[in-house]
Amino acid sequence: MITYCSRCIVPSSRPEQTFTDGVCDACLSAEDKHSGIDWEIRRQEFNLILDRYRGTGENYDCIIPVSGGKDSCSQALIMRDEFGMNPLCVTHTPCDLTEVGLKNLDFLRDQGFDLIQISANRKHYRELVRVGFFKLGDCCWPEHVGIFTAPIRLAVNYRIPLIIWGENSQFEYGGPASKKDDPVLDKNWLEQFQMSGYRVSDLVHEGIDLNNVRTFIYPTDEELKEVGVTGLFLGHYTKWDSKANADRVIELGWNKNPGGPVEGAYNDVENLDCKWIGGLHDYMKFLKYGYGRATDQLCIEIRAGRMSREQAIAALAESSEGNVPVRYLPDFLEYLGISETEFFENLDLFTNKRLFQTDDKGQLIKDNMRNLTPLYRPM
Repeated sequence: MITYCSRCIVPSSRPEQTFTDGVCDACLSAEDKHSGIDWEIRRQEFNLILDRYRGTGENYDCIIPVSGGKDSCSQALIMRDEFGMNPLCVTHTPCDLTEVGLKNLDFLRDQGFDLIQISANRKHYRELVRVGFFKLGDCCWPEHVGIFTAPIRLAVNYRIPLIIWGENSQFEYGGPASKKDDPVLDKNWLEQFQMSGYRVSDLVHEGIDLNNVRTFIYPTDEELKEVGVTGLFLGHYTKWDSKANADRVIELGWNKNPGGPVEGAYNDVENLDCKWIGGLHDYMKFLKYGYGRATDQLCIEIRAGRMSREQAIAALAESSEGNVPVRYLPDFLEYLGISETEFFENLDLFTNKRLFQTDDKGQLIKDNMRNLTPLYRPM
């Protein structure tokens, strides 16, 4: 049975979410963020750290991994304009970039940032998407890995020791207490939280030569130590606010999604870069855990004090969360060379039947659009 946080609408089915007296750990973190942390002291601490890295890289003071999204674009602006750093922006190109995603990468360059795009060869990238979709239930598994490995490899190659990431997701959205106050992102963090329990080295069992997927391979400890690579969360030292990030870049010409929210979402400013990360990826999460992107976005609004729980429940009911994403379905089928039947049969394999209506034979009940009916909703 799913229960929901009494302050926000996050469900107990969210992996690694813990609750205290009915309140999720993310809401308790938000309480601490808004009233328990002296952000000025943390900012001063951050400046002292940055002093050690200014001028240490070859032409750049730090690397900022970017997707072209509102948060990473805002990170670049904050690091340059507020902290006086000279960052190099690095992106790992998703398997199928959207038009608005490309425009927002160009937006970064228009703001005066150098950008390096690391693009894995499409032949073997496709095989990683296949592994993610059919074996892990995550069609965007290589995107999640690549954005956390390619910038590290470039840091080693360019000898730029400092990498600035965005928010600490375990603090902002819930996760192990031991990681909430940790400002460092390293290989252990990546393998624990981003890789679905499946390591790049496991790909050899799928017949994939690791030499063909090198952008996804984390540098060795010796390589990291020789350069002194350190990855820090900006959100540990400055008060993270996704709306402020969006407002900052929109004012400068950053592009929202032209058609409104992507499928399954509440707002029109997230997950815009890849054709299926904003639709299919979030839908597969919905099938496994009974919630999707709109829930995540509405919880952020509640914790920021911009929306009541009741307003969020009403907004969730009006969203497309839980509907089969169809906009890029033909593109995905063509990309993997699979049929629609194979596609939906695989979705059923990853669907948690305890969370959705089934018939007396235990078969999932679907409407004429192949949508399921959840057994649980926040109230």
